[in-house]
This record gives sequence, C-alpha cells and structure tokens, in this order.
Amino acid sequence: MQVGGPQDERTKRLFRDNVEAPVKEKEFIVPVDFRVQEETYQEKFHAQHEEIQFLKNYIERILNQLRRVLVKHDELEQLQSLCDPMIAHVNPAEDDETHSLVSPPWFTSKEYMSPLFAAYESRIKELEGVCEKYRTDIDSFASQVHTMAADNDRLQQELTSALEKLILQSESKSTTDFYASSKGADPLGDQLAELNERLDILMSENSLLVEQVSLQESELEECQKDIQERDNQLLTMSQNFNQASVAIQELRETCEHLKNDKKRCEVQIQQFAGTIAQLEAQKENIGLAIENHKANEAKYKKQIEEYEITLATIKRGAEQKQTLVTKRYQGVCERLRELTSALDSKDRQVDEWQERHRAASSELDLVKHDCEGMVKVMQSMEKQLNEYAAREEAVAELERSTLDKAQAAMLERDQAIAKETQCRREIARLLEQKRVAASEYLKATDEAVEKAKRKQETATRLQADAEKQVKECTAQQDARFKAFQDKYQTLVDRLAQTELIRDDAIAQEAKIASILATKELQFEKTLAEIADKLKVEHEQVSGLQRELDVRRSELREAQESNAAKEKHVAMMTKEVEDVRNEWSQKNKYQLDMYAQQVRDLKGRLELSESEIMKLKHEATKTEQTLRLDYNRMEAKFKHELEVSSHRCSRLKDEKTRVEAQLMDLQAKHAIYATKIIGLEQELADAHHQCSQWQMHIEEAERKSADIGSQLALVLSSQQQNLRADVELKSTLDRTKLEKSRLEREIALLRKTIEDQRQRATTQSSLQAKDASPHSFYVPVDKLGT
Repeated sequence: MQVGGPQDERTKRLFRDNVEAPVKEKEFIVPVDFRVQEETYQEKFHAQHEEIQFLKNYIERILNQLRRVLVKHDELEQLQSLCDPMIAHVNPAEDDETHSLVSPPWFTSKEYMSPLFAAYESRIKELEGVCEKYRTDIDSFASQVHTMAADNDRLQQELTSALEKLILQSESKSTTDFYASSKGADPLGDQLAELNERLDILMSENSLLVEQVSLQESELEECQKDIQERDNQLLTMSQNFNQASVAIQELRETCEHLKNDKKRCEVQIQQFAGTIAQLEAQKENIGLAIENHKANEAKYKKQIEEYEITLATIKRGAEQKQTLVTKRYQGVCERLRELTSALDSKDRQVDEWQERHRAASSELDLVKHDCEGMVKVMQSMEKQLNEYAAREEAVAELERSTLDKAQAAMLERDQAIAKETQCRREIARLLEQKRVAASEYLKATDEAVEKAKRKQETATRLQADAEKQVKECTAQQDARFKAFQDKYQTLVDRLAQTELIRDDAIAQEAKIASILATKELQFEKTLAEIADKLKVEHEQVSGLQRELDVRRSELREAQESNAAKEKHVAMMTKEVEDVRNEWSQKNKYQLDMYAQQVRDLKGRLELSESEIMKLKHEATKTEQTLRLDYNRMEAKFKHELEVSSHRCSRLKDEKTRVEAQLMDLQAKHAIYATKIIGLEQELADAHHQCSQWQMHIEEAERKSADIGSQLALVLSSQQQNLRADVELKSTLDRTKLEKSRLEREIALLRKTIEDQRQRATTQSSLQAKDASPHSFYVPVDKLGT
C-alpha cells in the first residue's frame, strides 16, 4: 500500500503504540455456581454495550458535521450521484498491507463513505476544470497582448508620418522655425505640442504594460508548476481511494460474520437468564410464604391471650356502668320532660313572632320596591332629560313651539301637585288595585321611554349628518375657490413670462399658443363645473331644509310624548306621597330619606328645564349665523364669477396683441437663421479635423484601460483560487486526523472483543470440566434453541 503523506505515517506510529500497550481489563474468575457466572457475563455485556453506544454517538456527531460542511458547499447531491465505492479497482499486490492495518467501522457503511468519495471526486473535477480555464485564459490573454503590441506599433508609425507631414507643410509656408515662431495663437502649433505630450504618455504606458506582461508571464509559470504538483497529488489520492474501497469490502464481510455470532450469543444468554430468573423467583416466593405463615401463627396466639384478658375486664366494667347508667337515665328523662314543655311554649311564641315579622317585612318590601321603582323612573327621566338637553344644542331654533308646550306642562304639573291632597283619599282606596297595575304600567313606561330614546337618537344622528354635509359643502366651495384663484394666478404669471421671453421667439411661440389654448379650455371647463356644482349645492341645501322640517316634526312628537310622560310622573308622585303618609308611622326615617331624594330630583328637573331654555336660545342664534354665512358665501361666489369673466376678456385681448408681435419676430428669425447656417458650416469643418485627432487618442486610451481591467480581473481570480486551495488543504488535514483517531479507537474495540471471546471459550471449557453437584444442569436440547 502506498503512503499518502506525513499524516499516514503519524497514524501508523500511533496505532503501533496502542498495539504495544493495550488497555488492561478487569479479570473475571469463573465461579462454580451458574448464577454467579451469569452475573459476571451480564456485567461484562453491559460494559461492552455502553462502550459501543458511546462510539456510535461519537461517529454520528462527526458524520453530521461532515454533512453540514457538504451541504454548505452545495456538494451533497453531486456526491450522492457520483459516489459508488464498490466500483473501485483492487490491487492484489498490496493485499498483505491492507490486511495488516485495521480500518475504522465507518469505512464499511456506504451511507457514510459514499458522500466523502463523491466529494473528493467532484472536487478533483472542479480543480481540473479550473486549470483548463486558466490555460485558456492565459492563451487568450497572450493573443490579446500580441495584438495590442502590433496596434501600438502601427499607431506610432502613423503618428510619426503625420508629424513629418505637418513639419514639411509649416516649413513650406514660413521660412522661420516652426517651434520658435512668435505666433502664439497658431492652432496648429498648439495641437502639435499636445500631440507630443500624448505621445510621451503613451510611450511610458507601453513600457509599463511590457513590464506587467513580463510579471504576468512569471506568475503564469508559477501557476503551471502548482497545477502540476496538484495533479500529482490527485493521482496519489485516487490510488488511496481505490485501496480504501477494497478494504471496505473486506470489512463489510467480517462485520456480517461478527453480527451473526453476536446474535447467537445473545439468544443463548437470554435463554439462560430466563430459566435462572424463573427458578430463583419460585424459590424466593416459597421461602417468603413459609416465614409469613410462622409469623402469623405467633401473632394469632398472642392475640387470643390478650382477647381473653380484655373480655374479663370488660364484663366487670359493664356491670358497674350499667348500674350508673340506669340512675342517670331516670334523671335525664325527668329533665327532658320539663325541657320539652318549655320548648313547646317557646316554639309557639316564635311562630307568632315570625308570622308578624313576615307580614311586616312583606309590607315593607312592597313599599320599598314601589319607592325604588319610582326613584329609578325619576333617575331614568333625569338621564333622558340630560341627554335630550345635550343633543338639542344644534336644534334649539326649531323648538320654539316646544317651549310653549313645556310651559303648559309645567302649569299642569303645578296643578297636579295642588290636586294631590284631594286625590289622597281615592288613592288610599285604590292602593291594592294600583299595586297590581303598577308593574304593568312600569313595563309600558319603560318601553315608551326606550322608543323615545331611539327616536331622539335617530333625530340627533340625522341632525349631525346634516350639519356634516353643510360643513363639507362649505369646505368644498372654499377649496374650489382657492383652486380657481391658484389657476388664475398661474395664468397671469405665464403671460408675464411670455412678455419677458420675446427674444426666444421660435422656441416659445408654440408653447405660449398651446398653453393659452389649454388654459382657456380649462378656464371654460372650470366655469361650467362651478356653475353645475352651484346648482347641485342649491339642490342639496333645499333637500337639507326639507329634512330639517321633517326632523322638527319628529321633535315635536317627541316633546308631546315627553309631556305625557311628565303627567304620568306626576301621578306616580301622588301615589308615592299617599304611600308615604300611610307608612310614616312605621318607618319615618326611610320615608324622610325618600322625600329628600324626591326633592333633589325636582330641583334637578327645574335646572334641566332652565338649561333646555338656554340651549334653545343658543340654537336659534347658531341657525341665524349659519344663514347669514350662507348668504355671504353666495354673494362672494357671484362677485368672483363676474371678476373672472372680465379677466377672460382681458386675456383674449392680450392674446391678439401677442400674436401680432410673434409675426414680426418670425420675420426677424428667418434673417438670423440664414446667417447662423453659414457660421455652422464653418464650425463643422473645424470640428471635423479636431475630432479625427481625438478619435485616435481615445482609442489608444481605451485599449490601455481594457488591458488594465483584464489584468486586475486575472489577479483577483488567481487570489480567489489560492484561497480556495488553502481551505481545501485545511479540510483534508482535519479529515485525515479524524480518520486516524477513529481507526485507533476501533482497533482497541476489536482487541477487547477478541479477548472477550477467548475468555468466553475458556470459561465454557472450565464449566464443562469442573461441574459440581451443587450447580444447576440445563438440558442439551434447550441450549440450541
């Protein structure tokens, strides 16, 4: 087997050291008893099982790390497709060396080794492709360099011939020296000086390029040497892989044999352990049963003796207690008779008091419920009035008619209060009937209150929506007026600019005409839109007024319902006062509290009514202000429309004046255009000569820049390739180290397994020879099963 490098020698040395100093394991003495022998086997088996599990976990962690690296570099799928280590060729000359070395267990599994082989093969192919690419790039670069050198020589010859022609022309025109002439403003002399400077620069750049070419050739030679060395390394690696595939096949066969042996041993051990465990369990159960029976016998004898003694003592104590109990029983019977008679009398009194208490409490509960219901009704009315007052801020103008009705309701309420004294006697007679009807009446009032609330909420919502629509209309009108003013100002600014820019007649004639035409169309469209929108807004205002009339009628209906509710409230207050007079003797304190609450509620009602009056006055004021604002806005819009019509007439007059001026400017422009054409022809001839010289110079600069960029790309690609090679070397070194460490560990494990087999054979032979009469004999037929 060929040596793969210094790492291979290091692994062999470490393996040799481990072979010379094996690990000393615990020696087990085979006992005569079969039970002790089975325990020793189990201990040894558990130790080996733990070691195998540790190694499996360690190998799985290493393989997971390798898979992560392959996935990171996107090489796992290629490795799985290309990998097949069974195809490797076998070298029979090196079989002795392969058998002498022990390979690790992960060499036997295709799952672990196939990605590694595929990774190495794919990396080799990638490196070969990179080498071919470098070679093609070098050839193309050399051809480009040769072409560039030929172009430079050609350009130099052309420049020298052009300079000689210019010098001859200058000498023929003037006898003086061309470079020593006093004409500083001659354009040909300046051009020649610039050309000489550029020639010097180009020569210096050519020299630099030649130096760079030489450096690149030296670097290319070094790269070719590195490529040859790597080709040699790849050959050695391929040979090593072939040898490893042969070793893997052999190891797979040995592993299968070992697995079969292991399974047979495990089956036999399980059979022995099952039989031994059954016999021991039966023996232990029998011994425990015997001991339990003996202990139970002793306990039962002691208990019998104790029971006899306790029976004698119990009989004596029972006779004494029986005499005492008879005496006490007679005294207790007499006492019970007395107590039962007293309890009967007290129960009767308690029943009477309970009946009286129930009657009083039922009456009190009825009065409390009635009073609480009235208080809740009053509180709900207060809440409704507060909500009504808060919601009627914007509708106060429309509620003048409700004020008269509210005042009439107040007068009726005062009259009802005066009539309360007259109606008390009648209410006293009809209390029982009213109590029954009160519940139904409260339900009806609650439903009516809820309906009124809903109507008020709808009215307030509709009113708020109307106000929002009015505000939105006003805001839209303001925004449209501002937009109109902005557009008009832009038109004025543009007209002023047309007066200032008369010199640029041809360029701005079309613009001014198009702008004027578009603006006139826009202005007419805006006027038509404003007129249409004013009509729509008038229609919206008329619709809103109709809605306000409808809502006024709804509010009137709500006020009428409120007046009817106030009458009902007055009737209920009368009933409350009658009840209060009847129950004043029994519960004065509670009635006084209720009276104070009713007074407070009346005061609150008066305050709410005053606030309603104020809100109505404020609503009338706001309605008047809104109407005044609406009239003002209409007057403003009419005035603005008139102003805009006057401005349109002015703009049309200015348009006619500007068109007359444009005609004059067009005539002048034609004269100036003829002059400009002649001047442009002269300038074109002069620029043509300058452009020819500039084209030659720019081509030379462009070529030099292309060469520099190509050189920079080549250098960057070479640096990237060098970095990739360094990373590959580091990864290969790591994998070699891990491989050597795993080989050592697996060799140790194999040695331990062989030692265990030898010891097992020796123990079995000793058992067969030294079988004692105390040992347990197993049938021969059961051992094989």
